[in-house]
Amino acid sequence: MNTNINLTEDIFKRLEAKAIGFDTPEMVIKRLLDEVDGKPVIKPVITFDPSDENDFKKCLLETKEAEIAIYKADGTREIFHWNAPNFGEYSNLRRNLWSGYLRGWKEKNIVKAELIILPRSTTDPEDNTGQIKMLSLEIGLKYEELESLDYTILNNESNDGLVYVHRVEFHEDSPEEILNMIEGLYDGRFVDISSNVFDQPDYDEF
Repeated sequence: MNTNINLTEDIFKRLEAKAIGFDTPEMVIKRLLDEVDGKPVIKPVITFDPSDENDFKKCLLETKEAEIAIYKADGTREIFHWNAPNFGEYSNLRRNLWSGYLRGWKEKNIVKAELIILPRSTTDPEDNTGQIKMLSLEIGLKYEELESLDYTILNNESNDGLVYVHRVEFHEDSPEEILNMIEGLYDGRFVDISSNVFDQPDYDEF
């Protein structure tokens, strides 16, 4: 719907003074409204681990898997696992991010994105890397956060062995600042997760 708005010369000049580059009056008004609504007007900060962007890209080419933590203006965050089987030597890392996880960053109020290379799982029966990846994604923690916690996974199952739900019990010495970030935590130490969580892919493909 197009609506004509009559502006006084004074107001128009004030809008004109706020213009950036080839901004139209509508673009200026939208940016000012975004500021009032608390929406970010500066592109999100992107950090990498390894911190050097070229080193990060080399690691991603090897492992094809990274964790992305998206932070928003309201203080919330979302955790994603990025599987990048098609990411190649000549792929543009930042272009992939802006067209993928950071697409629509203004509307989503995204202010920061942290990327870290995830470790590879091994065939060692004692290696629980895969479990940590899937569980951390399910409960909204970063890999390194869950890795720092001691926990026990219990099964709520029927008499014939059908698992209804997994119950994760975090040990008493677990740091509260990490426990408080867990989605669905109750009694300060427990969280129930789907019975098939460990059967699902723990990543998004781009």
